[in-house]
Amino acid sequence: MTTPLLSIEDLTVALPGGGDRRHAISNVTLRLNRGEVLCIVGESGSGKSITASAVMGLLPGDQLKVTGGQIRFDGRNLLDLDENAMRRIRGDRIAMIFQEPMTSLNPVMTVGRQIEEVLETHDVPAAERPAKVLELARAVDLPDPEEIVKRYPFGLSGGQRQRVMIAMALALEPDILIADEPTTALDVTTQAQILDLIRNLQRARGMGVLFITHDFGVVADIADRVAVMQQGRLVEEGPIEQVLVRPSHPYTQKLIAAVPRFRTARPEAVPEGPLLRVKDLTKIYRSRRGFGAMRETRAVDAVSFEIARGETLGLVGESGSGKSTIGQCILRLASIDGGEVLFDGKNVGTLQGHDLLAYRGRAQMVFQDPFASLNPRHRVGRSIMAGPLAHGVPRAEAERRMNALLERVGLDAGAASRFPHEFSGGQRQRIGIARALAVQPDLLVADEAVSALDVSVQAQVLDLLREIRRELDLAMLFITHDLRVASQICDRVVVLHQGKIVEQGVVTDVFGHPEQPYTQSLIAAVPGRSWHGDQREPETSNI
Repeated sequence: MTTPLLSIEDLTVALPGGGDRRHAISNVTLRLNRGEVLCIVGESGSGKSITASAVMGLLPGDQLKVTGGQIRFDGRNLLDLDENAMRRIRGDRIAMIFQEPMTSLNPVMTVGRQIEEVLETHDVPAAERPAKVLELARAVDLPDPEEIVKRYPFGLSGGQRQRVMIAMALALEPDILIADEPTTALDVTTQAQILDLIRNLQRARGMGVLFITHDFGVVADIADRVAVMQQGRLVEEGPIEQVLVRPSHPYTQKLIAAVPRFRTARPEAVPEGPLLRVKDLTKIYRSRRGFGAMRETRAVDAVSFEIARGETLGLVGESGSGKSTIGQCILRLASIDGGEVLFDGKNVGTLQGHDLLAYRGRAQMVFQDPFASLNPRHRVGRSIMAGPLAHGVPRAEAERRMNALLERVGLDAGAASRFPHEFSGGQRQRIGIARALAVQPDLLVADEAVSALDVSVQAQVLDLLREIRRELDLAMLFITHDLRVASQICDRVVVLHQGKIVEQGVVTDVFGHPEQPYTQSLIAAVPGRSWHGDQREPETSNI
């Protein structure tokens, strides 16, 4: 047997006292070979990212401490090295791509300079750096490399920012690339491109890749071997064909069963008469670079659709297709530049003062990132009660609603007195749903409400949204880039591309027999389409 490139042996990392368990990871043993992609999967809190951070020597020493085991690379135990020695290894021999490039990139430095900074830190001669930066930009397929390296991170799309992070990681041709959820927030086509890029670069350079994800579709597309973690312990490991097709551990079986699949049963017909009618909605953004001419971008271009009570309409498409902008226009969080949004017969675009406040009591949004949308200084109970109180509901009734909603979304009464940071991502999303429902709305806009959740929590939140829609007879606009999720929860779907509607109809018709090439390309890009586990018969129950 060949010597592994990276060997993690009985690694144990202790948590601070007072938590629900003693160790973040306990007795984890893994091997990564040269030229291999090893995927680590598991729910939030399973220890995936802690394992990667331990390899990189990036654990916060005041909170997490390695109490046992070894991490062997190139004949040395990385845990024995001081910070200076680890700094020489980071980037040069072992590099890492983080989940959210916008928080990892410096917002006031051009992306080219940030790539160059990696080379400078590792003593690449100054004369060689500009050419190397362009070479790396081309290697990760950034468009117009000479121009794009002069831009700042905010001027790039999510996929382009992730490519910059990959370029920085590959700058010194490392032996190991660690990718921590690098495609979680990306749409399906960009995700497919990034996965192809990582796989091709890995094969061309013979790297070992440690790929962390909660998406089994991604695992199916990129992994050679799979390691499954649960609450800090390794519960199953093996070749991809074994783990995904014949999982032996109940936890792995549960995760795979929770993966959403395209369904075939047509949804039940919804009542006639729309609650929300969008007619030729147009949104234009205007910008000027320097003293140049004014530039116009049609983020939404003459979009029309309807939603009835008790119906869920999905908006799907790539980043920049206008999905979230439409949701913001409907809620009047963004101005409307053309067309109409009619809610219960009233033109939302003309509402002012008390009428606008009353409308926002009937239309609410669940945001993608509940941690960013919840006030970190307010206890959860106060955040949920704020809406009813603003709409004149007596405090006693607002408190009654808050307690009932916390119970309805699966949280105990004690949650009201805690702060957002004390909850997991899935729990925070439940709080966001409770806050939106506190004013008893008729329309709920869910903007990528489950995109950052692992599969089991995602399934729970989707079940919750279905039940709430039925109980309250809500109209729901569900915005997502995940076509499988849209298939599970939506009755009808609208496919958007560059602000325009490409195709729309009953969800099973659009996804089962797409007519337009763009829709066909989106479905073809869904990760794991060739995975045997996705070929099983989808659920046939009506949603």
